[in-house]
Amino acid sequence: MYKQLLLCISLLFLFSCEDETNTYEVGSSWIDAQSKIVMIDTLTVKMSTIMMDSVVTSGKSVMMTGNIKDQTFGQVSSSSLFELTPSSYTLTSPTTAVFDSIVMYLTNTDFYYGDTLKTFRLNVHPMSDRIKLNNGYLYNKSNFNYSANSIGSAEFYPRPKTDSSYVKIRLDQSYGQTLFNTLKNNDVNNQEYFLNFYKGLALIPSSDNNAMLRFGINSSYQVQINKSTKEKVSNTVRMYYHTTSQNGTEVVKYTLDLNPSTSNQYNKVQSNFTGSELAGLTSTNPISSANLGNKTYLMAGIGVYTKVEIPYLKSLKNLYENYKIIDANFSVSPVAGYYSNSFYNPSPLYYYVGDKLNHIVSAYTSSDGSSEITADLSADSEFQNEHVYNFSLTSFVNNILSESANSNYNTLIYPSSYSDVLSGKAVFGDQKNKTNPAKLKVYILGY
Repeated sequence: MYKQLLLCISLLFLFSCEDETNTYEVGSSWIDAQSKIVMIDTLTVKMSTIMMDSVVTSGKSVMMTGNIKDQTFGQVSSSSLFELTPSSYTLTSPTTAVFDSIVMYLTNTDFYYGDTLKTFRLNVHPMSDRIKLNNGYLYNKSNFNYSANSIGSAEFYPRPKTDSSYVKIRLDQSYGQTLFNTLKNNDVNNQEYFLNFYKGLALIPSSDNNAMLRFGINSSYQVQINKSTKEKVSNTVRMYYHTTSQNGTEVVKYTLDLNPSTSNQYNKVQSNFTGSELAGLTSTNPISSANLGNKTYLMAGIGVYTKVEIPYLKSLKNLYENYKIIDANFSVSPVAGYYSNSFYNPSPLYYYVGDKLNHIVSAYTSSDGSSEITADLSADSEFQNEHVYNFSLTSFVNNILSESANSNYNTLIYPSSYSDVLSGKAVFGDQKNKTNPAKLKVYILGY
């Protein structure tokens, strides 16, 4: 009973600061020799900002379009390219059907990024190339041509989270009439044949925008068409046409939707770091935190990660003949001056085991391996410098200490799931940052 009580008391002291007195006897039940738990917080942590060569941006049911410009990340732009699938390849009463108009509706997913007080301009262009998957995916750097001629445009003030959070773009009559005639004449009867005529559309933002908007492909919205009519629309291209009743006295109205593909759709995200804090960053040229004012950077969509290395981790094996890692925690804080609505500091953050080429090896998972674990922003304190992300590295440390050869594995931190491109950015301090230093604490049982 005494030994059990002593063990419990020792565990209560795990979070004490490291010094010579930070050793706690845990009883002789482990082995005959004296056992101690020590907290180590002096291991060197190397941090750097890296950029992935490309990021998967297809299959997310999200159209992201816009431009953002700032001193930190430079210029980032996103266009959305997608195929269209008609809800039907035939018209109702085609022999008497008459084309009226064609409209594109975009429903906002209550997301915005940047300046929404400025007019946002958006253009629609027909695709010149078929959108082809690359081993099942499309990437931020996938490149397909579209026509230089716009077939529709919109100029509006973004109003996410309001009753006006949708966009209506009237497309050219000639484009709509040609499409209508193709269906009326029964020139197509399947999607593959349809794509030979109509390869898709591209949403291209104006270069003078300073905001990023996201439209959900599967989201829907009740749209006020006119004073007396409402229609429920999603992100769709809607064709309006009519026929005349058999007695010739009444007009019967119809619609036909052409819906964006959820697979052959992607966001083409481009970046230019010239003149920004990340000038010089490329997929082949990472930048150490020491060369960035003791800071590291994250940004989704363009693949900017924070890389964390613990070069002398295996030195822990020299402390004791026998040991067990009880816990290992790494924490980072958003740097003062980069903590605002412009940075969002997304929560949660995802982290992965990476190799020496910065390729993702695996996700961090729960102890039973059934689910991916993440790090949420702890912002309970009224003091900003106490807002932190905590990453559990216990499994990583144990794996590195038990390996026979040097794997040179590291940890990669990203502001969203690796398979996602939700926009978000953050700036963290490294171990030597004066206001928001990163901290690594390893609790080791030696015996």
